Order: sequence, then C-alpha cells, then structure tokens
Amino acid sequence: MTGSADLTATGRYAFAGDIGPDVRERAASFLDRKALDLLGDGPITVERLQGGASNVNLRLIAGGRRYALRLCDPEARRWGVDRAASIQAQQDAAALGLAPRILASELPCGDFLAEYADGVQMTAAMLADDTLVARVARTLRTLNAGATTSQEFSPFDDARIFIEHADAEKAPRPDRYDEMLARLLRVEALFVTRDVPRGFCHSDSVPQNYLVTDERIQLVDFDYAGYGWTAFELASLCCQAELDDDRTAILLRAYDPEADDGQRARVELMRFVAGVREAAWALMAEPILAAKTATLDGWSYQDHAARNIRQAARVVDSGAFEVYLARARTVREGALC
Repeated sequence: MTGSADLTATGRYAFAGDIGPDVRERAASFLDRKALDLLGDGPITVERLQGGASNVNLRLIAGGRRYALRLCDPEARRWGVDRAASIQAQQDAAALGLAPRILASELPCGDFLAEYADGVQMTAAMLADDTLVARVARTLRTLNAGATTSQEFSPFDDARIFIEHADAEKAPRPDRYDEMLARLLRVEALFVTRDVPRGFCHSDSVPQNYLVTDERIQLVDFDYAGYGWTAFELASLCCQAELDDDRTAILLRAYDPEADDGQRARVELMRFVAGVREAAWALMAEPILAAKTATLDGWSYQDHAARNIRQAARVVDSGAFEVYLARARTVREGALC
C-alpha cells in the first residue's frame, strides 16, 4: 500500500487519505452497482495499491476478507488493451489456479473486483535463486499449455501502436531506435512465416506481476494476455528482470528440458523485441501517466525506457543477431517455445 492510514468515510466506505475524490466516487459507484451482495453489510475499508500504470488498483477489506478492485483507464485501445479479453484471460488463468478469480466486472470500461492474491511481489533480485527461477518456468509452462478464449497477442502489433502514439506526443526517440525498429521487422517476418510454438501467454512478465508464496505463484495484470508466442513469454521475463546468460539458461531448461539452439535463439530474439516494445510503451505513456499514477518506489518511465533499450541493444551488440535469426528458423518437433 502506498498511502496514509488516515481514512475518510463516504457512507459505508472508509477510504485511505491518498485516494482522491474522483477515484472514491468511481469505486463506490462500481461496488454499489456490482458487488454489494458479495461484500456483506458491514463497513468497507479501501486502500490504494502501488503499480497499475494506466489503471488504479485498490485493496478492499470487508467482513474480515480482502479483495482487489481494479479501475481501468477508459482509453484502453491507446494502450493496446482489449478489456473484455483481459478479463477473460484472467478468468481462464484462474481456472488453472494461476490467478485470482474475478468476482464482478463491468464492460466496456473493464473495471473488476477479484479475490485478493496473497504473496510476496517478486523482484528481479529474487531470481538469483535457482529454485525460484525453476518455479516460475513451471508456472509459465502450465499457463502456456492451458486454454484461453481471450484474444490473439502480438508484441509486434503492440510496438507499432505504441510508437504511433509516442510520435504523436512528440516523444523523443532514443539513440539507435530507428535501427532497432528495422531489426524488429526482420524478427517479425521470421515468427509470422514459421510454425513457432504458441500458447496461452500472460505477455507482460514484469517481475511485480508474479506473487510468490510457499505453495504457489500467482499472476496478476492480464491486460496483454492471450494466445501468443511462448518464446516471447519467456523472453519478456528475461528482459524485464534483466536475466544474465546463466539465469536465462536455467529458466529455459526448467521450461523445456530438451531446449535446443533454435529455442535459445528465439528467446534471445524475443528479448530484443520485448525491449523495443516496452521502451515504446514507456515513451508513449510518460507524457500522460507520469503525473497521475502511483508508481513503484524508485521507478520512472524514462529509466524504464532506458533499461529496455539496453536489453534490446544487448542482443544486437552480442554480435550474434544474425546467428540467432539463422538458428531460430529451425523449429524442432515437440519444442515448447
């Protein structure tokens, strides 16, 4: 939670002091319409949670139980998000035991009330533990093998959407960005012209979207989830957690013990794609969200863009980009990514 323990009462709701009047009104209105029968007759305490970018995440305490309420930005298309698809994806993941179950929702805005997911929010530093890396790999493998009716997902389509909006906002392009966009098109051509493994993917593998307990790992924030390339699923985590070669190898072996050079190459190419896509998202988002979202401590849009550019450049500057393209074209029968 980010804010003050001071509470402001609005009817039966007691809001934390860092929750503004607009959010209070919207939260109370949604709960009154959609969820009062779920929350009982007693008082409801509402606290703000960190993160969420274009969304507002709140924690509710009612009748001794905790819930999560997400209030979504109405301009979903700008972010490449289909609210109905993201709700469906979370429900599909919940059926696999990998996400909190959604209890009430409302379209087209996409607001929803869900079970509260207990657990420690994962950090990149925690992935120094081989055992945790293997647990994450098994979690992703289970999700990727599951079924979803949510949507098709393409990081390439996202990158184009984000770049268009960033350019419209006159956001400055980082050094080498045009070079990286040209390479992005080459990677896209490879993936769309071959039968590369696909599955039900979360597609937004920033470490804080993983909640870890002794018994299980749960995923949250399914805005970009859908049916996509499993290599991107792994690569997105490698990129966002800045995993080195050894950590990446452990993740891939735990995901697919028979992983070959083609799979390793596809993950590295998608690490590059994840870096370019995420940097484009940050460039687009910063002018709009920087002043109005509760970000994680020490996090900024500019730093996020710079870190992702470094991850993309890591793949290019390795000198192996052309080798990766050549190896990635060979798809072993039975490969998982």
